[in-house]
Amino acid sequence: MNPVLVSVALLAIPDDELSILLLREPGTVWGLPGTPLRAGERLVATAEAALLAGAGVSGVSLEQLYTLDGAPGEEPVQVAYLGLTRAGRHTLTPGDGIVDAAWFALADLPALGPGAAAAVALARTRVRAKAAYSPVVMDLLPATFTLGELQAAYEAALEAPLDTRNFRRDVVAAGIAEDVGRTRAEGPGRPARLYRARPGSFAVDAGERRALRAIEEALAASADDGEKPA
Repeated sequence: MNPVLVSVALLAIPDDELSILLLREPGTVWGLPGTPLRAGERLVATAEAALLAGAGVSGVSLEQLYTLDGAPGEEPVQVAYLGLTRAGRHTLTPGDGIVDAAWFALADLPALGPGAAAAVALARTRVRAKAAYSPVVMDLLPATFTLGELQAAYEAALEAPLDTRNFRRDVVAAGIAEDVGRTRAEGPGRPARLYRARPGSFAVDAGERRALRAIEEALAASADDGEKPA
């Protein structure tokens, strides 16, 4: 039976850019948090353990990103998980055998091993696709946020600009953001109202067709290269 290697692509927006958590071991390139599956342990528990042991990160909701079978009796089975979090929630603490743990913008990644590079690309595509039809971006925000911060997070995930008036109108109409009755100053002008996430569904409005078309074209190009890591 092939061994199983579990890794995690954890995304956040620490500096207005969609970023991924990477670890570096001595003398190696950067890679994803990961660890072999232990006997009797659930896959998601192994993924959670990899985050905790590698960077001191815990309490993140994870979903399976892909499974890639290795050659029978030779290569390990690769299982990757995807997680979204607020960067400020976590103080990154490199674990035993880890030289450094850091957030890297997806637009400016260091050298990665082939497996990690493919997993990062797939995580980026998955989040971009989900952001176009669901409120998944809420997982990247703090408990309270302004509509400006919400739009900035969507733009980071979609990698495309959105029309401010249409976006805010549609968010309010969808009911996924609830006014908490407080404000926060964001520079000159009136303080911005604060909101919190509410359950519901939200898709990029028809007014954002150009952004959505750009996403669909990028996904189509990605599909041509194959959805699974090589």
